[in-house]
Amino acid sequence: MRLLFWPDDEYPPSVFSRRDNFPIDNVHTNFAATGDGLSLCIWEENWADLKRGLTAQALVERIRDWFARTARGELHQEGQSLEPLIPSTANTLILPSGVPPEKCYVQKAIESAGRYTLLLGASETRDTGFVEFSLFQETVEPQVHGALHARPTTLGELRDLLEPMGTDISKKLGDWIVGRMAGNDAMAVLLITIPKKSSAEAEVEAFEVIAFSPNVRLHELSVLIGRAERTPEGALGVLLGGAEPDLSAIKLHGWRVVNRIDRSLARLYSGNAAERDFKLVGIGAGAIGSHVMANTTRAGLGTWTVVDDDVLLPHNLVRQVQTNDMIGWPKAETQRALLDAILDEDGCKAIIANILDSGNERAAIDEALAEADLTVDFSASPAALGYLADAEPAARVASLFFNPDGCDLVLLAEDGNRSVRIDEIEAQYFLAAGTCRPLMRHLGSARLDMLRYANACQDLTRPLPPWQVQTLSGIAAGQLATILSDADRSRLHLWRLNPENGLVLPFSVTVSQVSRHALADFRVSVSQNAVAAMRTLRERAAPNETGGVLLGSFDLSRSVLHVLDALPAPPDSRQSPTYFERGAKDLKPHVDAIHLRSAGTIQYVGEWHSHPKGVSARPSGDDEGVFAYLQAHIEPTGSPYAMFICGEVDTWFRVGWSGCISGEGTIDHAAG
Repeated sequence: MRLLFWPDDEYPPSVFSRRDNFPIDNVHTNFAATGDGLSLCIWEENWADLKRGLTAQALVERIRDWFARTARGELHQEGQSLEPLIPSTANTLILPSGVPPEKCYVQKAIESAGRYTLLLGASETRDTGFVEFSLFQETVEPQVHGALHARPTTLGELRDLLEPMGTDISKKLGDWIVGRMAGNDAMAVLLITIPKKSSAEAEVEAFEVIAFSPNVRLHELSVLIGRAERTPEGALGVLLGGAEPDLSAIKLHGWRVVNRIDRSLARLYSGNAAERDFKLVGIGAGAIGSHVMANTTRAGLGTWTVVDDDVLLPHNLVRQVQTNDMIGWPKAETQRALLDAILDEDGCKAIIANILDSGNERAAIDEALAEADLTVDFSASPAALGYLADAEPAARVASLFFNPDGCDLVLLAEDGNRSVRIDEIEAQYFLAAGTCRPLMRHLGSARLDMLRYANACQDLTRPLPPWQVQTLSGIAAGQLATILSDADRSRLHLWRLNPENGLVLPFSVTVSQVSRHALADFRVSVSQNAVAAMRTLRERAAPNETGGVLLGSFDLSRSVLHVLDALPAPPDSRQSPTYFERGAKDLKPHVDAIHLRSAGTIQYVGEWHSHPKGVSARPSGDDEGVFAYLQAHIEPTGSPYAMFICGEVDTWFRVGWSGCISGEGTIDHAAG
C-alpha cells in the first residue's frame, strides 16, 4: 500500500494499492488519474470533522476494516445504491425523478457564486436565465457496476471511456453539432445515460447519468472537432472532411447530476418502510391538518384528497403551512397545490365542500372515502366523526386533534376491519378524559384569552404558538405511517406537551371491543369494559345482588347510545341475595365531575343491577318498576335511558327514548 498525505491536511490521506495483481473493478475503489494504482474509498465522513480525531492508529484500523469487509463481501451493503462510474463535481444538473427522459430540455438555469445549477425536464420552456445551453444526449449499453473510474477531463478521455460501452462519442457529437451551428453560440452539455446492473445476468436496476461541458462554446467546439471552419470574415462553414481532430485538446468540465425526488425516493430518504403509495383523505386543512399532510407528503406516504369548504384568512398563516399570497383562496385548493409542489410527483386532489353538507360534491367525497386506505379527520368536529363512523363503503378512519389549550395531541384510529368504529373510540376517549387522573385537566384547561379576527360573533381564535403546532403535528405525521403499517388494532393515544420545557409525555388507553345492537329508534353500542365491570362487581358482591349507575354518551342526531362504564354501588346502598336498592352517597358529585372533565360528553345514562347465580338476567316485577321510574324522570329531559341486568351467563338490557321502549337485547358473556 502507498499512503499520500497533503502538506497542510487540506484533504484526507489517499490510500493506493501497489500490487500489480490487485483486483480491478472492485467496488469502493477509484482508478487514480496519476496511474499509481487503485485508490481505496475508505472515507465517507466530512474531512473537516474527521481530521479532528484521526490518529495514526485510527487510520490503520480504517484501512484494515476496508480489507476485512471487502474479503467478507460486506463492504457494499445490501440495499445500497450501485456504485457510480465516475465521481461528481461542482456544477449541478437536476433531472426529473425516475427513468431519465429520452429527450430533456433546460427549463431553468441558476448561477450562484460562479456555479451553475440547471433544472432539466421533459417539456420545453424558455425561462432558462441569461446563459443559453444546448443538450447532447446519448444512452450507452448497460454496464455492470464496479470500480469508480477517473473523471474524464478531456473529450478524448470521454471517448476512451465510452468506446467500450458501444458509443463513438466523436462521430455522434459531430453529427449533432452540425445541426446546431446556425443557432445561438450556446454552452454544450453532454448528457450520457448509463443503464446499470449488479451483475452481467441481472436486469437493469438503475440509471446513472453523467454530464460534461467543453471549455468552449458550440461554434468553437464545431471547429475543434473538425466539423467546421471559419472563413476570413469569421463566418462558420461546414467541413465535409478533414484531419482527425485532437480530442485530447478539448477540456471538459464535469457536472454533478441529481435526480428530483418522487414518493418512492422520499420514502427511502425519510426512513419510511412502506413499499407503496397510500391513498389518504384529509378532512380539514387547518393547523394540524395542513402540517400533517405536508409532513407525510415529504415522507412519500402517498396522495391526499383534501376536503375543506373554508377559505384562507390572514390569522390562519400563524399556524398553517399556507402562505400570504394564498389568502382568500379555498384552503382545500391551496393545500393541494402545496402538496403537489413538494415532490416531483403530483396526484393530490381538492374537494371544496363541508363533509356534513357537501351538496354537489357528495359523489366525489363518497368515491374518495371508498378508495382511501385511510381517512383522517382533522376537523375536531364530533359531528364529522359521526358521519365518518357511519360512512359505507369506507376504509378505516383516524382522527387527530388538539385539546382546547393546544398542548395535547389526541389520536384515535380504527383497525383495518373497523371492529370498533371511530365514534365508539371517541366515546371511550371522552370517558378516559373524565375518569383517568393523569387526564384530569386535559379537556378542562381551555384558554380564556380569545382573540377576535373579524366582526362576527363567531370570529374568534385562540393564541397558539407555531412551535407547539409543529411539534405535535410532527408526532401526528409519524403516527400515521405507523397506523398504515399496522392495521391489526385500534388506537387511542395522547401526547402531552409541557410548553415550559418542551417535554412530551405519551399516554395510551386500551380500546375496548364493543357489542352493537340495532333497536327500533336507537343503535346501542356497549363496551366490553362496561360488561366486564358489571360482571366483576357482581362476583365480588355474591351471593348478594349489587348494582349502580351507567355512564355513557349519545348522539341524538344519529340516534346512537354508547354505554361505556358501570359504577359500583354507593356505600349507602342496600344489598341482599334477593334484592338491591341503590344508594346515592357521593354519587352526584362524582358523576358531575366526570361530566365536567369530559367537556360535558360523559353522563348518567341509566341503571344496572345484578341477579344472583341461578336467576335469569330478565326483569322481575320490581325491575319493571325501576324502568318505569327511569321513564318518568328522564323522559322529560329528552335523553335516552337504559336498564341493564347482569346475570351469570349473559347481560340483558332495555333502552327507552321519547316516551317508548326502543328495544331490548342480550350480551352473551361467553362471546366476549
